[in-house]
Amino acid sequence: MFLSPWNANGPKQRRTSRRRRLGHSCDVCHARKIHCDAAKPKCNWCSHQNLPCTFRRHRSASLKSTRYVRMLDCTETPPFSRGWFPQDRAVETWAPTFARNLQSAGRHLGNICTFSGMHVLSTSSQEWMKACTGEELHLDRYHSAQVSWWQHSPPTESTPQGLLSSGLDLPEPAFLYEELKHYQSSTFGLFFPILDPSLFESTVRAACYNETSAASPGLSSAKACVYAFLALAPTVVHGSRLHRLKSSLEYACEAYRLLPEISKEPVSLDGLQTLLLLGLAGDFFTIDHLLSTASRFIYHLKANLSPRTVWENPTSLEYHARHLFWIAYICDKGFSLVTGLAPVLEDAQCDLTLAAIPSELDRPKGRLHLYGDPYPGSYVDMYARLALIQSRIYRDLYTPSALRKPDADLLRTIRDLDHAIEEWRESIPSGNQPSLITSAPRDSDMRYSIFHLQYHHCMIMIHQASSRCASWEQNQDTRGTSSSLAISVAASRSFLGGFLYSQLELGSQNLLFTLSYFLQASINLFCKILSRPLDNGNQEDLHIIGMISQLIAKHHRDDDPECYTAKITFAGGVIGELKRLAQCAIDKATREQDQVVGPQ
Repeated sequence: MFLSPWNANGPKQRRTSRRRRLGHSCDVCHARKIHCDAAKPKCNWCSHQNLPCTFRRHRSASLKSTRYVRMLDCTETPPFSRGWFPQDRAVETWAPTFARNLQSAGRHLGNICTFSGMHVLSTSSQEWMKACTGEELHLDRYHSAQVSWWQHSPPTESTPQGLLSSGLDLPEPAFLYEELKHYQSSTFGLFFPILDPSLFESTVRAACYNETSAASPGLSSAKACVYAFLALAPTVVHGSRLHRLKSSLEYACEAYRLLPEISKEPVSLDGLQTLLLLGLAGDFFTIDHLLSTASRFIYHLKANLSPRTVWENPTSLEYHARHLFWIAYICDKGFSLVTGLAPVLEDAQCDLTLAAIPSELDRPKGRLHLYGDPYPGSYVDMYARLALIQSRIYRDLYTPSALRKPDADLLRTIRDLDHAIEEWRESIPSGNQPSLITSAPRDSDMRYSIFHLQYHHCMIMIHQASSRCASWEQNQDTRGTSSSLAISVAASRSFLGGFLYSQLELGSQNLLFTLSYFLQASINLFCKILSRPLDNGNQEDLHIIGMISQLIAKHHRDDDPECYTAKITFAGGVIGELKRLAQCAIDKATREQDQVVGPQ
């Protein structure tokens, strides 16, 4: 089982320490040679002068600071030692040496991974890798395309009415309605039910017959909405067979060509739906632009607020706009946490109160929401609650102000977020709850696999932030931070192992959105191997990294668009390079150990 820093050595190892001096002067009081009461979180002088109260000057190693452990309160059960951790593999408390090694790797473990949307390592990180492995990291051999696939579409001509002409005709309305039914009944449609069947009829009439209405006031917006839906539906409903994928790309190009016309029309649900559908079907590097535009649509439609607080008599249009807000919020917070880009929907400007009704009440058939909010217990509801936590993770751990937090505040934030993600985990039906156990899922609903992946990623992002603690740099007590980092590595191991065992269908587009998660988790395991190259569990972690690289390569197809293949090849190559360097680190440490021990 997981051993917390408080019980790793067992009760027999606990000893009573002799009482030492009650406090030391903080850095400010020490420099001024004035009395310091060493109060927490700030001494009396620093509190009145509004100065940062730090204890960062060098001290004797015999006087170990306990302020970080005291903050977590050793008398309470730590948030990192719950019974839901794996029972079959012990995770030891790591030594301060491991912490200092990661410190030299850049201190911000998350920021050497995927926060720019790609794998970018700092110079100090690469120097650390070379010292551990004797080899250099070679990324120049892998090419990553930067041009979005839809930018290669052929030119079009304008009609006298100002609409862009299209060589791709819209299907018959009957086909569109049938395709919508397939989409709504699919797993993807359960998580992202963007289109309301009753309102979609107005969209189809405007797109096919030029019949505008209050629901669909713009012809270009309606056409773009239908094209965007046809770009997404064939891939997520029927799979990514070649002829369907080509059709999806053609429909997406038509939708993108209509975006300038949408900006000239009144802000509408059709326009917002177009942006969200393209975001779900489109290229990774265009999502930020689409979400940014979608956020302005949401604010114009007042969908960031509860309809019953804005409108005297809300209609189905206002309720559906609110429903689209929650889908955009889910996409925005997840994308922000993966890329490190600031979210486009500011929490302070949004009413984030979810519907509060007993979940056992029957949900009317065909209803997507309750007054715009997801039905309690639905997939969208669980995803929205997770997005609220993802927003807190980014805001409290990775914003510029969060990066300046003192260690005590940082560890307190990690503890609070750990509790929050655990409460969310327990809200999932017991048979489908994620955990840190690396095993194949048994008798579980595969529709919950997305929650398993998101849960593990949240655990990684929460606990790897402890690598910023200054205690590592100053050779101080690292028991709390080491335990937190152990959880981050365990979550990475479980994330990658769970994905290998899962039955998720990885089409090229679906794989594209998971690459950042793969890189993040693989680098966590890679850093752990480099820091402890002689650990007995390294071969298992090395095997997992290699299997993930093979999984990515297996889903690479030459028939896929160049943009997809370039990014997939890049990620697979980088993870394969990490495996090679990790093996080099193990071999180097083994040789050095043999030289020290000498021939037997």
